[in-house]
Amino acid sequence: MTKLYRQAGDSLTLIAPAGGVVSGTGYVIGNLFVVAEGTAAAGELFVGNAEGMHNLAHQATEGMTAGQIAYWDDTLKTVRNATAAGRFIIGAVPDAVGASDALAPVRLNGVHVVAIP
Repeated sequence: MTKLYRQAGDSLTLIAPAGGVVSGTGYVIGNLFVVAEGTAAAGELFVGNAEGMHNLAHQATEGMTAGQIAYWDDTLKTVRNATAAGRFIIGAVPDAVGASDALAPVRLNGVHVVAIP
């Protein structure tokens, strides 16, 4: 390691936004998408995972095929199967997701996110 190395980057220590964060839920913070490792009140430090595989809440009635892009609806805090204004590309699903499945496995991209116009 160099003396300039800070951390690996797959997990980041961040400040919880207004409303706080709940463990296992995804959040857009600035241009980062992370899944909270623990629950924290607004203004507290928390660890968010920017990479890896996560089972995230999935929008009921929307099926997904293996390899499909996963879009994050930050208002509903769910994974969606299609692009729309205000959603964020966060990764892809490695397995098919049924329309009635409550959770979708998502491999996070680990890159910055920008709301779809």
